[in-house]
Amino acid sequence: MANLIRQTTELALHLVRPYITKDSTVIDATCGNGHDTLALAQMAPAKLYAFDIQENAIRATTALLEANGYRKSIADGRFIVQCVAHEEMDAYVSRPVKAVLFNLGYLPGGDKEITTKAVSTLNAVQTAMELLETDGVICITMYSGHDAGKEEKAALLNFAETLEAKRWHTAYISMPNQKHDPPEILLITRKA
Repeated sequence: MANLIRQTTELALHLVRPYITKDSTVIDATCGNGHDTLALAQMAPAKLYAFDIQENAIRATTALLEANGYRKSIADGRFIVQCVAHEEMDAYVSRPVKAVLFNLGYLPGGDKEITTKAVSTLNAVQTAMELLETDGVICITMYSGHDAGKEEKAALLNFAETLEAKRWHTAYISMPNQKHDPPEILLITRKA
């Protein structure tokens, strides 16, 4: 196993993995180049949704899934890769969801001016919470190394602190001794 504490995205997937079974519906709310989507696909959920606002991210994710043997799962609708803003996921997902993964920031290798933003991400997280089944999880990887990311992280942590403790449980994982604003993880799970 890789040193999970050094690779935040791997840690996020490791944390989500126990939630996913063959009956699960899962969402990659920000699919980017498709690496998290592929990892979720390899966990063999019943249904997988992947969203992004950039067409090149959708093409990259679809190509990666197809190159790894998931062409049939896309063709038969088991896996849906859609160019749509993450806060609009409920227009495509109508069933309870076991896990939602957010990997925020900008598309690696893409235009760094196109980033996730605090307002739309908060709306997306609230939408994901409405879709989440009891004991399901939302896993958010946050990047605060740029201005939009700093604002987004602050908004998400403030929001998490306000959640009703009887219905929600949250956890925050940071790397306090690392320089240069390393990625951090926010987890939200539905208790009831």
